[in-house]
Amino acid sequence: MDTALKNGDFLLGPNGRPKQISGEQELLQRAAIRLKIPLGSFVYDPQLGSRLHELKADGSGLNEKAFTMAQEALRSLPQITVESAACTGNPPCAVVIRLCCGAEKSEIEVKL
Repeated sequence: MDTALKNGDFLLGPNGRPKQISGEQELLQRAAIRLKIPLGSFVYDPQLGSRLHELKADGSGLNEKAFTMAQEALRSLPQITVESAACTGNPPCAVVIRLCCGAEKSEIEVKL
């Protein structure tokens, strides 16, 4: 069980207290955290995070590179499947990643 996050803060439940999540929602939240944090920037776990922030606008195959980087970041969460990754903007200023966990689906935007 974990505390639900929204826009970098706790999501409050109807009782005004932080909302608790579990199961697939919790796994998708963990995936979002791993994708949004640059790899190596979390001092307590240097293996946490993704290399998505390293994407450069030069060259081709950005979507494929983003897809591979997302899979790499989520390797420790085998319940999560990366369905797609698409760079947006010109030059790319974000990556939109579609995830699946059981019956739950999620779309996560990582700003570059």
